[in-house]
Amino acid sequence: MLRSRIKANSATTKRYTLAMNSIINKMPKNAQYTLAQISNFLPITAQLYDLWRERSLSLLTRENYSLDREFALLEEWLQPQAGQIFLDVGTSTGNYARVLAKHNCGVTAIDISKHMLEKAVQRGNNQGITYEHVNVEYLPYSDSSFDGVVIGASLNEFHNTERALQQMARVLKPNGKIFIMYLCESDTAFGRLIQQPFKLSGVRFPNREKLAISLEQLGLQRVRAEVRRAVAIELFVKAPKSSMQTQVQPSLVRAAGKPAKDPIK
Repeated sequence: MLRSRIKANSATTKRYTLAMNSIINKMPKNAQYTLAQISNFLPITAQLYDLWRERSLSLLTRENYSLDREFALLEEWLQPQAGQIFLDVGTSTGNYARVLAKHNCGVTAIDISKHMLEKAVQRGNNQGITYEHVNVEYLPYSDSSFDGVVIGASLNEFHNTERALQQMARVLKPNGKIFIMYLCESDTAFGRLIQQPFKLSGVRFPNREKLAISLEQLGLQRVRAEVRRAVAIELFVKAPKSSMQTQVQPSLVRAAGKPAKDPIK
């Protein structure tokens, strides 16, 4: 019995060491985080994440919205091709990354939570995926590095959404695509009232049209959208290099869901 326990503990330690050694740390110093982001630093959040994620869209849309349905939409809209390189922002336990890697794409999967990244590595099926401990507001990648960017729900929790949008647009290649799943601002007064308490923890509920305007100012056009109650899934495409503006006016690049004075709140 004791030997069995020792072997089990040894196997667990080995998996944990493997997870830690597989993750590249590129986190910035002195970055700021919302309370919602800080909650992701807790080990228990990573342990319970998959249980919540499997059921979240069904609960939020009040219909049968499975992960398979969400992944099918991602594949249909992105049309991933072998050899393409994607950035998975806020990968959590690597759901989007594994879907893309299945198509022989290279994926850089980033998250601010090392516990989430460890869980992603431990889940396996990670061929073609590089997990990196990175803050999206300080992306350590060159301009036009990725064929596509995917982000599932993390958009609601960024400390500085404006900076995150700018960084994602910067590293995306011309004609590249951004696939975003997020909780949008309710279209009813009662719904907005329900959302209000969550804002105290730093959770944002972007207004869809103002978010589209923000991304348009960064050279991205919304081409597909599916909205189910408060859940929005949208696809944006970056303009070809020849038609992109040579300079973006900072005053027009507004952050989705910034604090109360922000016009795109």
